[in-house]
Amino acid sequence: MMSSNQQEIPFIKLNKEEVQNFIDLIHKQYGSKPIIEYRYNFIKETSKVLIPLNQKYFNEIKSLLEEMPSIDHKIIYGNATINPKFKYKTIADVLKEDLPNWPSHLIPKSYDIIGSIAIVEFANLNNFSKRKKLLFKKCVAKAITIVNRSINSVYEKVSQIQGKYRLRKLKLLYGIDNPETIHKENYAIFKINVKKAYFTPRLVNERKKIANTPIDIGELIVDMFAGVGPFSIQIAMKHNVKIYAFDINTDAYRYLKENISLNQVESKIFPYNIDSKKLLESGNQLGTSLKGKIDRIIMNLPEKSLEFLDVACFLLKKKGGIIHNYQFSPKPNSIELAIEKLNQHLTHYQYQIKKIIRAEIVKSYSPSSELISLDIKVTS
Repeated sequence: MMSSNQQEIPFIKLNKEEVQNFIDLIHKQYGSKPIIEYRYNFIKETSKVLIPLNQKYFNEIKSLLEEMPSIDHKIIYGNATINPKFKYKTIADVLKEDLPNWPSHLIPKSYDIIGSIAIVEFANLNNFSKRKKLLFKKCVAKAITIVNRSINSVYEKVSQIQGKYRLRKLKLLYGIDNPETIHKENYAIFKINVKKAYFTPRLVNERKKIANTPIDIGELIVDMFAGVGPFSIQIAMKHNVKIYAFDINTDAYRYLKENISLNQVESKIFPYNIDSKKLLESGNQLGTSLKGKIDRIIMNLPEKSLEFLDVACFLLKKKGGIIHNYQFSPKPNSIELAIEKLNQHLTHYQYQIKKIIRAEIVKSYSPSSELISLDIKVTS
């Protein structure tokens, strides 16, 4: 009886000196088609090598060899053992074997990885039956776990980001239904529940840029939409500052507090479960205590950040400070339009742009808009 890591498949037995010529021939003749089963070990004998072949394309290989009698070979069947060093590069490579006839343009080109969780989104599959769509999605999900061996759960995005907590609905496709995970980023550790708190790994480089920006010792910083703490914690790990981290989502706040502890920055970050707008209310003690004292403000709520500039200007020192602002801005000229909108709102609150430190397109958000990052020095 074969062990679980063995499978009987066809091999081509060649003289050692013919192996590379055969591999080159296969690649030239068939391109990326998986004729040779690299996921299984080659078997080496004294003067021979047995190369594992893909049973699905065996008739094609036989036809090719019949046309080339000069290749001294023998086809045999034997037990193949898994090559522990083999790794699929993409989910498309995996699906060439499981779903060879499925349209390749429908295979997702990217997906989010958060700790041991993958989150994938599919293009329009309305032309296919419910059964066929489900089969395809589950095959893609399984392929993701094959390409990324650390993934235990694959969820499908079944809604856009929505609501005041910026959450999306997720549906389990493959693996364990456990939405809580540990995510590592730029030497920081984050505990996250992907169903209860917003987090995107696609801002990893953006958060690194902000954390590495020149920041004075003792700066007072406000993170207006802190979430589970990716901006605040990475800044606190690199700088001697005090950060007031706000989030309206009770679950995000709970993870924010835990992540502050996990990263040992309790003396630098002060978390609050609060809507930043509440700071403007008369009698709000926190708002009163921070009014006109803040050096730097992070505004990572791109769909609504401009609506909170009244809070930012209320908190900033009268001489001004730094605003890290994120916006969704329409194409073309998205950066220029984002700067113009920011300046219009600042003017309303008696502030103006003194210097544009950095203005970049972070990523394309939709066919008609882009996510813009603005690091702006403002003055009253």
